[in-house]
Amino acid sequence: MSELLDLLTQELRKELHTKAPAAFQTGMLLQQPGGIFSVAGMERDVISTHIAPMGIGSYLPAVPGMIDDPRFGFILGFTAESGDEATNPCDDAPSGFMKGGNLTAQWGRIMRQTNTIEMDKLLHESRGSTADLQLMNMMVGGGASPQLMPNADPTKLVILSEMVGVGVQLERKLSTITWQGTPGNNTAGGGYKEYPGLDSQIATGRMDADTGTLMPAADSMIMEFNYADVDGIVNDIVQYVSHMEYNLRNIANRTRMAPVTWGLAMRPELWMELSAIWPCRYLTDRCTTVGANANPMVINDSNNVELRDRMRNTMTLPINGRNYPVIEDDGIFEHTNINNANVPAGSYASSIYFVPLRVRGNYPSTYWEYIDYRRIRQQLSPMGMGAQNVPFWTENGLLLWVYRDNSFCFDLQAKVEPRVVLRTPHLAGKIDHIMYSPLTHLRSPDPASPYWVDGGLSVRGGSTNYAVWGNFTV
Repeated sequence: MSELLDLLTQELRKELHTKAPAAFQTGMLLQQPGGIFSVAGMERDVISTHIAPMGIGSYLPAVPGMIDDPRFGFILGFTAESGDEATNPCDDAPSGFMKGGNLTAQWGRIMRQTNTIEMDKLLHESRGSTADLQLMNMMVGGGASPQLMPNADPTKLVILSEMVGVGVQLERKLSTITWQGTPGNNTAGGGYKEYPGLDSQIATGRMDADTGTLMPAADSMIMEFNYADVDGIVNDIVQYVSHMEYNLRNIANRTRMAPVTWGLAMRPELWMELSAIWPCRYLTDRCTTVGANANPMVINDSNNVELRDRMRNTMTLPINGRNYPVIEDDGIFEHTNINNANVPAGSYASSIYFVPLRVRGNYPSTYWEYIDYRRIRQQLSPMGMGAQNVPFWTENGLLLWVYRDNSFCFDLQAKVEPRVVLRTPHLAGKIDHIMYSPLTHLRSPDPASPYWVDGGLSVRGGSTNYAVWGNFTV
């Protein structure tokens, strides 16, 4: 029996070995021969044009967790009383029941890896490439996800540049999943899993996690703008936004959850168009009369310009006399003429979200939760010294890395298992399908977008020499 187990183990190792790194260098080199900076005369300062995603990530606290299938309890209200009024002092009186329900959350699992690195090549240097290069600007940590990598300079070491590249890929993916994630995209074996994004959490139709019973008191507020222009007259954007703020604040006050800190999340292109027209609409809201003798008020002074510039400089939107922080997020889905027939060419449509960041003052209401890989050492402690050969973690346990070798070649693979939790969906809302037509669209951090650009190269050709041994024949 033991011989059979040994044989099976050997076969399993062979299968795993086929997934090992390539037998040659595929990773990007720096100042080594063939590297992108292996050119004589390089100046010290290097400038990155990489467009990092931006969004709600930096506004959300990140806390470690471990429960696979949590329950978040809600008291949804009390039923109407039933029974007749009492005839006598000691008769039965009308009574009612408290009603409640539970919501849940799911983990995601995203993995990325470096290219293959050949150890020998790390020790070679190109002739003349002696400059101590230094990156001038940050590449990761733009606010779209938890801090996946430190602000490290990838021009120094090949391995560090490959690890930063993994951080860039993970940050891009999490930026999109945070809004658009759906478990329907999970792979069959569970190697890739998406957590439900905020777009599916800020929604109606909330159900009890155990029975499927509807919980309308936990629903978010959803309003439909019907692809009307943000600066048009079919629907007034000020009235929509003001009405939603008034309703959500009313719920917060009457459920004793105030004060609430809401963040208004929207795509940056929508914010630019909204902030251009908001001052005029906001200062004249309900100031026009309807009829044959309509005499609309016209404001033609510096008030509009001053309010617009203040909004853009402070990234705030005044609503019903209160200023709300605006979060530009390019992970929010954008409708175009390519993916939606309701949107003409040159125009786009997306949503504005009211996200409850904190309730009752400073209690986190929307936050990241992640598997803390620092705990893995304790679980592997019975292995003794053998535990040194297991995966390692970085970023306070947020990322788990494995080292995979093939003789003198190796690569690194990393994974993160996070989720975004919205504890108070009844205090969240969104206005769907707002159309806008910017003069030009911003660059995108998503390589799948038509507005993403890069260029350049990853490998340089080697130089030619004419040594005598290069000309002999056998």
